[in-house]
Order: sequence, then C-alpha cells, then structure tokens
Amino acid sequence: MQQFNEWNACIDFITATDENDVVCLVVIAEYFNDKLLPLLETIHQLRSIYLLCDDSHKHYVEWTKFSRKLMLIQYNSDRKSILPPISGSIRQKTHETIGFQTFRPQKDEVVDASLLNRLDASFMYSQLMKEIIIDTEVDYDEEYMDIFANACRAENQDNQTQLESINCFRNTYKEHPPVWWYTKESFLYSTLNKALRTQDITTILMMGFFIRDLHLQLIELQQTETENQSFSILYRGQGMTIDNFERLHQHIGGLLSFNNFLSTSSDYDVSLMYASSAADDSSSVSYYPHENEVLFSMHTVFRINDVSEIGERLWQIDLDFTDDQDEQLNVLLEHLRSEISIAGLLNVDRLGQLCYRMSDYDGALQIYHTLLQSFSDNFVLLSYAHQHLGLIYQQMDQLDQAIVHYKKVIDIQHSFNDDQDKERYLTVTYANLSTLYTKKGDLVQARMNCERALALVSSTKDNKEIDPVVYCYHLSNLAFIQRAEGKIEDSLDNYKKVVELRLQHLPSNHPDLSMS
Repeated sequence: MQQFNEWNACIDFITATDENDVVCLVVIAEYFNDKLLPLLETIHQLRSIYLLCDDSHKHYVEWTKFSRKLMLIQYNSDRKSILPPISGSIRQKTHETIGFQTFRPQKDEVVDASLLNRLDASFMYSQLMKEIIIDTEVDYDEEYMDIFANACRAENQDNQTQLESINCFRNTYKEHPPVWWYTKESFLYSTLNKALRTQDITTILMMGFFIRDLHLQLIELQQTETENQSFSILYRGQGMTIDNFERLHQHIGGLLSFNNFLSTSSDYDVSLMYASSAADDSSSVSYYPHENEVLFSMHTVFRINDVSEIGERLWQIDLDFTDDQDEQLNVLLEHLRSEISIAGLLNVDRLGQLCYRMSDYDGALQIYHTLLQSFSDNFVLLSYAHQHLGLIYQQMDQLDQAIVHYKKVIDIQHSFNDDQDKERYLTVTYANLSTLYTKKGDLVQARMNCERALALVSSTKDNKEIDPVVYCYHLSNLAFIQRAEGKIEDSLDNYKKVVELRLQHLPSNHPDLSMS
C-alpha cells in the first residue's frame, strides 16, 4: 500500500504500474476533487476509486452517476471496514483477466508432425507445462518454500502487512490444506494468478511446490465428490475482449483450457454478476466455506459446444469437461514430448526445452539462468546451461552474447576428465560457433571452429569408431565455408567426399542425399 499527499505524485505512480496490475485508489472524501474524475476514468490500471465518507457527505452520491469506477464507503475510522470491498475488487479483476488457449482438431486429416505448425501451439505448451510442474517425482523440499518466501519478502520489503502474511504462510503452510491458502485473501492468490496469466516462468518454478499440492488436493476432492455428489451444471462469469470472444466463437467444437486454476460456482446469479460487471467442490475446505465455489486445476481441458447471445453484450458459452482423450491432441502432445526430450536432466531443464521448442526464448532464458545460479558448483549442469543459453541467444540474433556462453562451455570442458562427455560438448560447441561466425561473416573463425569439430568427430583415439553420418555433417559445413571463402577446389573435393560417404552409408531415399 502506498500513501500520497499530492495528486500529481499519486497519478504518476498509478500510470507507471504494469498494465496487468490492479490498482485501487482510496481517498478521504474532503480531499477529493470531482474535476479529477474524467482523468481517472481513462487510466487503465485503476480498477476502482473508493471514497471514504460519512453521513455528512451524502452529496457525493451524485458523483457516482458520472463514474463507473467511483464507489462510496461509509467510513467509521476502522481501517478493517474498507478491506472487504477492496479485496473483492482485486479478486474480480483477476477473475476477468484469466487467459486461455484453444485447440481445434482438423477433421479428416492425417495427423503428422507438420500439423503442429498449423495449430495453436500455445495450447500444447500449456498442457506440457502442467505435466512438468506437477510431476510427482520432483522432490519439492523445504528449500523451495524458503526460496519463494524470500523472493516475496524482497518484493514487499516496505509493506508490513504483506510481510506478515508471507511469514504466516511460510511458518504455518502445512497446518492448512492448499485450497484454504488459495482461497484466502492474501499475497498467494494474486501472485500465483499473475504468474500463470503472464507465464512468468521464474515465479511459476518457485511456486511449483504449491501448484502441485493444490492440484493433488483437487484431484483428491474430485474423487470424494464423485462418490458423494456431482454438479451437473457449473457457472462462471467474466469479462472478455472482442478478440478473445471471436477466437472462442471460431473454435466451436474445439478444445479450451484456462491458464489459471479456474473458479466456478453452482450459483448462476454469482456468475452473472461477474459477467455483467466487466473440477472440484472446494467450498468445504476453502477460507470462505459459505461460498459454493468449485475449483478446477490449471489447464483443465473443456470442449466448446455452443456460443449464444442471452442479452445486450452478454453471451453464454457452453463448455463440456473432457477427459483429455482427444486422439489428435494426444498424438501431437506425444510428438512434442519427444521433441523436448521429456526425460531431460532435470524438471527445470524439461521446461526450458519446452520453452525453446515453442520459441518462448525469454522464458527459456529465465530457466537456464536460474539453472546457472542454482548449480554453480556442478560443472556438468553449468556446461549444459551455458550450451543452451548460447543456442537461445543465437536464435535471438544476440550473437555476441551467444559467443560468451559458448566460450564458457569450452573453458569448463577443459577441466573435465571424462573424455566422452568432453568430446561431445566440445564438438557441439565448436559446430555452433562455426555456424554463428558464418552468420557474422567472420569466415576465418567459422572455418577454424568447424575444423576443430571435424577433428574431434574423426578421432580414432581409444579405438573409437567414426560415425559417417556425423562426419559428413561437419565436412559438408566445412565445404560450405570454403566455397564462401572462394576456395572452390577445396570445397568441391569435400563435397565429393560427402556424396561418396553418404552413398555408402545411407539408404537411397534418404533426404540427406538430395542435399548433397
């Protein structure tokens, strides 16, 4: 909470906040000027203006007719009396800004790898991210909670109320079920939903322990509720941009998943209230047990059945909960799992590979930089992280940054005793540097690094057999560089060697032969 005694400073603070943040302005009535209302109405981040007044300020009621954000609160000098409407406003704003992904299977079409490029890839990204985060084989120990709590303390170091809430969470986390913590009005709800909405990978990783605990409890509740009772119809209301609405309209018959844990209600009027203003029955274990809330885990999949207009600017979207058994989706997910090597070194690495595969380079950078900080004394993981950071920066055309990380891989590998790992890392790194320098136009460095990679793959030390396919790959790269240098005869000789070797070792219909 920030306090201001001067309007210009207050407005500057609000407009400087992130557009995804929710700002509520609380003003003592006698210090408010109605001439400010037109300006305040235009500030996107400003959700609500609460005017604290008593019975002597009844004339302020007229102002509410000219502002959709202005609300009056009877103030009796008790600060706690203003918290319910403010916290409710923040929760409603979060409710409205939950993002989603859609997936529309292609009818009468053979499913193959190329289909991945024609569908909404973010849908599959979200499904695999959920699998990785909630993996039960990951050991989320006390250290994960400490890392998350310390990060939250650093973010809220000047907010005593939030610090008390964070300390309470860390010290008493295991005394309450995850759903209780999620539904409690605290830093946890807003932090998690913002991270999931904006795909803040760093925060999502830090909160992995809580995300998995909450997901597992919802699965447990689902099993219990299935035995005791079931809600045939559940409701949810929220505001939506025109673009998002059109996307839903175009995907009737397709699949839908929400980024966040999805709050629904068995009460139609509650959902209508949310809509007009802008898995599992958790009410028995939530912080507010009187609310008939049904909570679904993040990225739960629904099928879009119908979209119909039920009032002015009010539409009803009918969804069916699905068991994730869509055949085409499963084929594509399995393909993507293999692409990212789902059994990677670490859970965080699997997520990094997923980000890289989906061209989310900012997310991948966050993950591998986190890996560097977490394993500063593990040379294997350091080398691995630097290698991936080099690849990411290379894809982003930040070539000088990529060179820095590739050279760190080389420095680290020269301290290794395991020749097999050393040779593998150095070969890949020299090849990447060769490609990078070719792109920069530095053909001398490109050829030098290519020759280093070629020397490693052609080595027969320790009776190692030469892989002709790998050898041809590097020799072909050398021929390309020599041609760019104007060394036509050398280039032609090497291309001929590549063709001869490929004819000997590859089937006649192999695509590499046409490239030769």
